Amino acid sequence: MTVQYQIDGSIRRITTRAFEEVTIEEVLEHFDELSADPSFKPELDVLLDLVDCKTLPSVDDVRTAAAHVTASHSSLRFRRLAIAVESEALFGMLRMFHAFSDTAFSDAQIFWDRDQALQWLGDSGPLT
Repeated sequence: MTVQYQIDGSIRRITTRAFEEVTIEEVLEHFDELSADPSFKPELDVLLDLVDCKTLPSVDDVRTAAAHVTASHSSLRFRRLAIAVESEALFGMLRMFHAFSDTAFSDAQIFWDRDQALQWLGDSGPLT
């Protein structure tokens, strides 16, 4: 699978990485896996690392992904979202995702560098 994630309760963070070519089906499958994961807790920060992603999603794909995380039945609720990208086109598409999904996150920022994204997130402390 080209989308992988890890939940680190000690710092209250989900790290999701996408590699190479990613389909909307894989993105939706990732959301479903995440919501079913017993380690998932609401109010975690998210690092969405797309530095190695080669796919440029369509506007419809962005809307679909945003709708999935903001649906009223969705158990996916988060704190902050830090997105790391290297592509200008992907940066623009993720700005659109942020606009469509702003109710799922308390705050979100897009960064040109993974280290900047991590610095912005900082250490949120352990889960209680």
